Amino acid sequence: MNQRLDRLIQLHQIKEDVTLERYKQLEKAKEEFVQNKLRHDQLVGYRQDYLQQLENIGNEGSSVGRLRNRIDFINQLDKALAQLNTHLAQLAKTRAKAEVFYREAKASEEAVAKLIDRVKKNDQIKIQRLEQKESDEYAQKQWYSKNINDQ
Repeated sequence: MNQRLDRLIQLHQIKEDVTLERYKQLEKAKEEFVQNKLRHDQLVGYRQDYLQQLENIGNEGSSVGRLRNRIDFINQLDKALAQLNTHLAQLAKTRAKAEVFYREAKASEEAVAKLIDRVKKNDQIKIQRLEQKESDEYAQKQWYSKNINDQ
């Protein structure tokens, strides 16, 4: 039974390592998503600024060249935002998968820990039974010895 416990402890260590690796992957996915979300928000802010500039230039009555430059830049921002939105969606999927993998690894690790506890409890019960049996046998021998001496 001791070999079984040793193997379970080794397996638990492996499961802990896997869980740690999955956690690192999850944190990396979360961080990458946050960084790209910040970049997305920054581009949205730029777009809003250029739209405001475009409106101000239009109200002031400016040349077509300045308007065209602003419109072209806004179009480029729109393309970049569309690409970034697609990338953010992929990152969100990756993050969700990493979270699922982490939860599975954590559950697996906890299951092995429960098995280890169960094996330890069973071993402890066996030891207690053996000790009780030895104690009962000793008490019985003492009783027989006393009865023989009394007779």
